[in-house]
Amino acid sequence: MSSLDLLFRLAGLAMIITVIHALLKQAGRDEYAYLSLLAGVTIALLWVVPVIVELLSTVRSVFQLY
Repeated sequence: MSSLDLLFRLAGLAMIITVIHALLKQAGRDEYAYLSLLAGVTIALLWVVPVIVELLSTVRSVFQLY
C-alpha cells in the first residue's frame, strides 16, 4: 500500500467517523458516539502501525543498529 493510498483511506475513515459521531450525538446517544470514535481510532492505528514498523526497520538497517 502506498503512502498516498493510506492517506486517502485515513481521510475517508475520518469523514465517516465524524458523520457517525455527529449523528449519534444529535440523537442523544453519547455513549455510542464515543464508542464510534474509539473504533475509528483503533482502525486507524491498525492501518498505521505496520507503516511505523517498516519505518523503524528501515532506520535500523540504514544505521546498522542491530
